Amino acid sequence: MSQYSTLKRRPVLFPASAADFSKNLFAMKEEIKALIADDPANKAEYAQAAVEVAIDLQSALTDWVLTKLVDKADCKAASEDLLAFAADVGADAAAIDAAKAEIASIADSSIRKMCDMYREGTLNTVWGHDYASGLDHSLRRGARWVTSNPCKIQNFKVDFPDKYAALVEEIKRENAGESTSVMAAQMFTKVCAISARALQPIYEATNGQWGFVCMQVDPREIKNTQAMIDQVRFWNKAMAKELNMDQPNVVFKLPAVEAAIPAVKVLLEEGYRLCMTLNFSITQHMAFAELLSKGKDNEFLVLMAGQLDDKIAAELEGMGVADAKVIARHGSEAVMRKSYRMLAERGYKNLSIMTAAVRGPWHIQNSMAPVDGATFLITTVTGKVKEFDADPTPLASILDQPTEEKYMDILKKSKVFMQAFSDPEEGMLPWDALYDYPPFVGFFNNFTAAYQEIEDDFKA
Repeated sequence: MSQYSTLKRRPVLFPASAADFSKNLFAMKEEIKALIADDPANKAEYAQAAVEVAIDLQSALTDWVLTKLVDKADCKAASEDLLAFAADVGADAAAIDAAKAEIASIADSSIRKMCDMYREGTLNTVWGHDYASGLDHSLRRGARWVTSNPCKIQNFKVDFPDKYAALVEEIKRENAGESTSVMAAQMFTKVCAISARALQPIYEATNGQWGFVCMQVDPREIKNTQAMIDQVRFWNKAMAKELNMDQPNVVFKLPAVEAAIPAVKVLLEEGYRLCMTLNFSITQHMAFAELLSKGKDNEFLVLMAGQLDDKIAAELEGMGVADAKVIARHGSEAVMRKSYRMLAERGYKNLSIMTAAVRGPWHIQNSMAPVDGATFLITTVTGKVKEFDADPTPLASILDQPTEEKYMDILKKSKVFMQAFSDPEEGMLPWDALYDYPPFVGFFNNFTAAYQEIEDDFKA
């Protein structure tokens, strides 16, 4: 979506009243006509703004505010009128046809239906966009937030090389004399702010419950408690300035390691919302669940399901186990179910489990939660959403079902699985062993390399 289209979305989809909705629609069309009159060479871009908002009007974006003010039928009629308007002022037939196909895809989307079930109170699972590109695709199907990490900033660099290069030069000018680490932190600020602006209306419509961006502290400081605290404070100020908000719509991601324990205590006391990442095990979950349950807001525990399953599969393959990859899928499933059950048994509040590193539809299916338990959050990219939408699996919670014994018998042969699945009291994954734990090492190395590469971009 063009910058102009993004600016036009907010007043139409998040009006103060039904009268404002009609007024803002009219104003948008008049503005587009005036822009085309002044700049006819770019009429297609301006017409496309009407096309994009027409799609929005038949998407999940209307659920936040608009359908509380006007009927869905009115939204549909306005959408069809905008498409006709766009065709009249210069949108080509292919753009109109593509918009109609997208509207049909949204209506048929399984993940959109899952979001509807949450809104209706029949399922306790929501989802957010794992930032690379394609945020509009996700917002239109019900995404409630965006997550980021150093690898996702690298995705931005790959997807939008010209924008990234321009940001490098802008940050150099604005931070002359500063260290490359400060400049790299500013790159995180600039990139995450793009998503934060798109999510700000949702943040405001939900009084801060949703519509946030997750920002991850520097993975190279994973053993430095004070550095984690300082970075959260820095990014909070930087995002507040960038977004012109007293309280920016940001949740801060810390690694689920021993050094983070005192950092979490300090940051919760200061009122920050937190999300624990690099999290693969029951041991990590329970240690931080107790801490996070003392927070004032809903806090988040990541389970990096895909990376866990990858390493389980590699270990089982090394043992000569047939169908190791298929069996490994049930590894994170078993950990999720156990974590979900233990959170309930221990009475922890203000906590949600976030499934990350999604590898396929099965991870989404295994994150569907019943309404009377903890909220499950899913974060994934556009491609995996499309896979899920194409999957015929019924939309129903299976978290209260046991993992089949035939899978558990094989999974228990895997040390990687047992370290993730074991109770904290069993001591199978002590804090110092995390740094040799295969799933942890894989993601940590990726995060570290990506962050260093971003910093290196400022050394030229």
